[in-house]
This record gives sequence, C-alpha cells and structure tokens, in this order.
Amino acid sequence: MFYYLASYYLFLKAVFFFSLVRIQVRFETMKDHWLFLGILYTAGVVFLSYVFLFSWQKFEWAGWQLRVADTVGITPEQAFWGETFLLSTLYFWLMAKFDEGVIFWTLLLLGVLVVWF
Repeated sequence: MFYYLASYYLFLKAVFFFSLVRIQVRFETMKDHWLFLGILYTAGVVFLSYVFLFSWQKFEWAGWQLRVADTVGITPEQAFWGETFLLSTLYFWLMAKFDEGVIFWTLLLLGVLVVWF
C-alpha cells in the first residue's frame, strides 16, 4: 500500500513541478518571480506530503535528515520542507538566470532530481 501511494505522490509532485517549470519558461513575466515559484512549489509539496505520507503513518527518516532537524531544532518534517524550499528556489533561480543553451537543458534534466528529493 505504501509503495502505491508513494508512487502516486511522486507522480503528482513531478507533474506539479514541471508545470511550474513550464510556466517559468513559457511566460516571460514569470522569469523574475523565481522566489514565488519556489514558495508555491514548497506549499504544494507540504500539502502532498502531508496528505500522502505524514498524516496516516509513522514515516522513517534518513539519518542525515534527523541530524539536520536536531541541529536546527525543528521536527524532521519541517526540516524536509525547508530543504525543499531551498532546493526548489535555487533551481528556479538558476532556470531564470540560464534561460537558453546547454546549461538550460542540463538544468531541465536535473529537475528530475529535485522532484525525487
């Protein structure tokens, strides 16, 4: 049951992420709003992760995520959401900075790793 929900969660997360990437690439006015896109993606991940992962089960965290949460003094869920915010905002900022060429296509492919995180 968990793997079925986890795959559905990753699919929804990927569709949402690449729709935001498409919006940023397609519409010129959204290139400067990378911070908003990072906040919007993080809010979507918070919602999806709560609904599909955290609300109904005890989730096992990796050791490094527990160490980050203990160092900062927050729960592992909040640390995960903060890491998601930093990673996605950095990604959208780089996509706005490099909007064409080889670096753009490399970043586009690296977006799969952002979704997998």
